[in-house]
Amino acid sequence: MSGLAPSRLAPGKPSSAPSTGLLHCCNGLDPRRDGGMVPSILGMTGALARRGGPITIVTPTPSRLDGTELPPGVELLGPETELEGSIRSAEVVHFHGLWQGHTRRGARAARLANVPYLVAAHGMAEPWALKHKALKKKVYTALVEGKNLRRASCLHALARPEVGHLRKLAPRTPIALVPNGVDLGPFDDLPDRSALEAEYPELAGKFVLLFFGRLHVKKGLDLLAGALGDLKSDHPDLHILLAGNDDGALAPFLASAEARGVADRITRVGHVSGERARRVWGAADAFVLPSYSEGFSMAILEALACRLPALVTTACHFPELAHADGGLVVEPTAEGVTRGLRDLLDRTALERRTLAENGRKLVETRYTWDRQAARLASVYDWVAGGGPAPEAVEDARSI
Repeated sequence: MSGLAPSRLAPGKPSSAPSTGLLHCCNGLDPRRDGGMVPSILGMTGALARRGGPITIVTPTPSRLDGTELPPGVELLGPETELEGSIRSAEVVHFHGLWQGHTRRGARAARLANVPYLVAAHGMAEPWALKHKALKKKVYTALVEGKNLRRASCLHALARPEVGHLRKLAPRTPIALVPNGVDLGPFDDLPDRSALEAEYPELAGKFVLLFFGRLHVKKGLDLLAGALGDLKSDHPDLHILLAGNDDGALAPFLASAEARGVADRITRVGHVSGERARRVWGAADAFVLPSYSEGFSMAILEALACRLPALVTTACHFPELAHADGGLVVEPTAEGVTRGLRDLLDRTALERRTLAENGRKLVETRYTWDRQAARLASVYDWVAGGGPAPEAVEDARSI
């Protein structure tokens, strides 16, 4: 048997509500606010829909997808005032994120209706994240979120360290380890960098290091500013390209760069999506993510899909990158990021291309969305019907 308590299984639904199958629930889909969680959810649900959908996403707040399209077979409902009704009529519910109203309302509704549910924290159980508004989260965990996690059918970890973080909050709840994935097609045949240079001529002739993501304090932009200042003399062609919505870290970053005399080596393009995002990826020579805390970064997978040599920190929880010789992994410290960036820049163009090709092979073989969807679908079948634990759960147990 699966080891799940009988109350976690769904023997049937009330006859008054037709089943809607698999339901995903998040606060809302807004790439400017929610960053990598949006492509994570859309990529995941799109791959699941390809396996036999349809898939429904329900949100209590409005979504703002900008130029991002819903995958075929995926329906978005929101703002949905009848959130509880949608959950009661589902066969399995997958919640995304913590500390928000959709899990408070939704998990309770699922338990009352005997609907099995999963919770994916998306990095929100990270120690760094728990220290942010620590007192409020401690109280909320004691009153609400702890019960939601402990009584879930299964928790969903995106990275190996996240398994341990979730176990601290819900020691007895099963955990499935299913990382994010990437669809490779949008990152092939990228526009020539001249397409972006026409708009930002300062990029011409430079080594363009791309940061792609929300400009949030946890992303380590202060470390990047310090590294840029330390390397300005040895690498005068180094130029930073910032792509992402400001989430409070832009002004401190620019002030730090100004103090170090490198403010003119930074170009900001703001939030980008769709074809404009492809132009940004196509203009880059390398990718950097100097984060203090991550769940499992979509931007890293996208950079590797683009065949960009990548520099990330250990806080990104992607040691496979170094094992595959597909990028550089350093400590999230000033010394670590500076040393890693110097190493990347001092390599030959051929050596960087080799890194990039190794990174692309890594995502092709292990991190496509279709591969991850197969693992996740086996978890849904398990929580709904019992039986032996699937590979994703056994992988998490071995950690």
